[in-house]
Amino acid sequence: MEKNEPNFDQLMQLYNYISEEERHFNTLELEYRKLASQWLLVSLGAIGFVITKQEIVPINIWVLVIGICFAASIGIMVLWLLDLKVYHELLNSVFFEGLELEKKHPHYFPQIRKNMVESQHEGNTTKRVILFYFFSVLLLFFVANISIWMIELATPIVPILFNSLSLIMIVFIFKLMDKDSKNIKKTLESKSQE
Repeated sequence: MEKNEPNFDQLMQLYNYISEEERHFNTLELEYRKLASQWLLVSLGAIGFVITKQEIVPINIWVLVIGICFAASIGIMVLWLLDLKVYHELLNSVFFEGLELEKKHPHYFPQIRKNMVESQHEGNTTKRVILFYFFSVLLLFFVANISIWMIELATPIVPILFNSLSLIMIVFIFKLMDKDSKNIKKTLESKSQE
């Protein structure tokens, strides 16, 4: 054993610490995803309430539905930002350290992280998580785009422009989200080549 090489007990302490940190960040991410699901369900419930109680709503219900959809979309995007841009990055840094530790000491540790990476298409689950957030926002945009057609307007130009703008926004949102999964894929590839 080299002079600076940690002994088995030190390696186990480090391995356990990394595992605890992974659990911590996984738990935080799970809570954000639960919150995003709840946010979506509550917004759909609010839309249902507004539509069924038209007589007590003092403004055009379809304008209110559009407002609920966009407010909920912004909320879900903020949760996505915190989940994948903050906590997932922190989780990845800890995960990659654990992966590196397993690579350096295969005789001490089971190759759990290596097997996890190999079990996923392109080595990560980020794309699936992005799709969860994206389809949540897409559903709200879909409801908003149907609602614009329900407003009695003199000309169909406003709904057409609204639908076009929404489509541009959805494409932009998807490209913004998808950029994250490509960055993580590059990191995985660079780590596996080391």
